[in-house]
Amino acid sequence: MTSRLALPLSVAAMLFAAQGADASTYLGSADATAAPDAYICAACPASTTFGFRQFALRQATVEAPESGVLVSASVNAKRIAGTEDPRIAILRPDDGGVSLRVVDSAPIALTGDYTRVDDLHLPMQRGDSVGFMFRTGEVDLGVKLRPKPDGAIQSFTAPCDPCGMDGGTGTELLMDAVLEPDVDGDGMGDESQDGDGGGLGLDWEDDWFEDWDEGDQLDEEFQGEEVGPRRRAPRVLTLVDAERLRSGRATLSLRVPKGGRVSASVTLPSNRRTGAGPFTTILTGDMRVRRAGRVRLLLAPTPAGERALGKRKRVRTKVVVAYFPRRASLELLMRSARF
Repeated sequence: MTSRLALPLSVAAMLFAAQGADASTYLGSADATAAPDAYICAACPASTTFGFRQFALRQATVEAPESGVLVSASVNAKRIAGTEDPRIAILRPDDGGVSLRVVDSAPIALTGDYTRVDDLHLPMQRGDSVGFMFRTGEVDLGVKLRPKPDGAIQSFTAPCDPCGMDGGTGTELLMDAVLEPDVDGDGMGDESQDGDGGGLGLDWEDDWFEDWDEGDQLDEEFQGEEVGPRRRAPRVLTLVDAERLRSGRATLSLRVPKGGRVSASVTLPSNRRTGAGPFTTILTGDMRVRRAGRVRLLLAPTPAGERALGKRKRVRTKVVVAYFPRRASLELLMRSARF
């Protein structure tokens, strides 16, 4: 399975590989970077702590499918006044599913209209959801308007224990979060935070794929028969997924073997159909990676990219990823992808 990702892939094939090999879940909006149509609390009473959660959203996951740890979140929110930080909250339903309880939360220091916070350690149980809490008149959350009845949301005031909810429809909250498994229960996401993959060892993924390929050899090990040492495949930079966002931006899901810096550019082939010249770059992005695991790299369009992507719904591209690991030499990854 891992070796197949080394071949040029279409987006559909990459999405299949990601769902089969990774257990992390993206919750909420598919594009929290999109320009807001409005703000959720334009008519809220001032100086009240309000919370909002996405109750339903077509083609999105809004509740934790399995237990794990929320490791990152992002919001499209603006600072109006004051200094109190808004918070990402974990909401847990009661047995009847009617009322919710805030079981944990973490502050987000807004850095602009779009803010992403990493290195969160918020435990979630299956069925939990993510909410955004803020003081009205100081902060407001951006939303996209959807055709009703899609985009159901629920709001509550804090403090409350439990929280009675009131509903609304036609609204997409511009916030998202990443939930990762936590196999060993140490409060660290197994894919991006826990160096030993949840207690399974540093090479747990390689071991699993090797066992799959070896077939009956795994059974022999369980029966106590001695087997010679196998050479483990080294961890390598891997492109897992490529996705084009409605805002004109795009994302790459990458698996990196260690901390460092990742830079990517997406180019079009030179031909009359695309209107591109030789090596026309349409999307670029870079980020610093703290540790091994899966990362999501946000790409912004160039002026040429805005023109090219605005003309066509799908385009065949070449993705070039430059990876600068700490205390090691540069690695390059080149793949084709359809955006």
